[in-house]
Amino acid sequence: MLILLRHGQTTSNVQQALDTQLPGAALTTLGEKQAREVGPEIMDQYGPSSVVTSEALRARQTGSLAFSTYFNEIPAVAGLQEIAAGHHEMQSSEEAHIAYHTVVHKFFAGDTKASIPGGENLPQFLARYQSGVSELLERDSVVVTHGSAIRTFAARAASIDPAFALMNPLQNCRFVVLDPQDDFGKWKLVRWGEKKY
Repeated sequence: MLILLRHGQTTSNVQQALDTQLPGAALTTLGEKQAREVGPEIMDQYGPSSVVTSEALRARQTGSLAFSTYFNEIPAVAGLQEIAAGHHEMQSSEEAHIAYHTVVHKFFAGDTKASIPGGENLPQFLARYQSGVSELLERDSVVVTHGSAIRTFAARAASIDPAFALMNPLQNCRFVVLDPQDDFGKWKLVRWGEKKY
C-alpha cells in the first residue's frame, strides 16, 4: 500500500497563498495537532513499515509529529514537493488560484500539453514524483506530501475519473491509499479521504 498523506495546516493555507517552493511555510498550531492525531490513526489502520516526506518544511514537520514515536528515521525525499505554482507563487488572489487550479484540473485528466506558466507540465511532475516513490512500492509506506500533488498522482496512477478528483479535495492531514499494480494507470484505489473502496 502507498499512503499519500497531505501535511497539516500551514500559515500559507490560512493566508490562502499558493506556497509550492521549498522550504515553504511552517505548520500552524492546528496543523501540529492534526499531525499528532493522524499518525496513530494511520498506524492503527494500515501499520506501514516506512514513512518518508517531501522536502518541504510542512511535510517534514507533519512526518515528525505524526510518526516519530514509531520510526527512528523519516527521510525527506526529493521530487515529492507540490506541483510548482510558477508565476503564481505566494499569490493569494482569486485570479491566481483559478489560473493555477485550472491547469492542475487538466492534469487530472491527463492533459500533457497544459502547463503552469513558470511552473511545470504533467510529464515533468509525474517524472519527478514517480522517481520519489519508486523505492517505496514493495512495502506499505506513508508519503507525507501535498494536496494537488496527491490528487494528480492518484488520478493518473489509478485512472480515476477527473471529475471525482476535482470534486473531492483533500483536507489537511487526510490521505489517499493506493495499491500499486504492475502498470501505472492500473493501480487500485483503496481510499480517498473518508471514502473507502
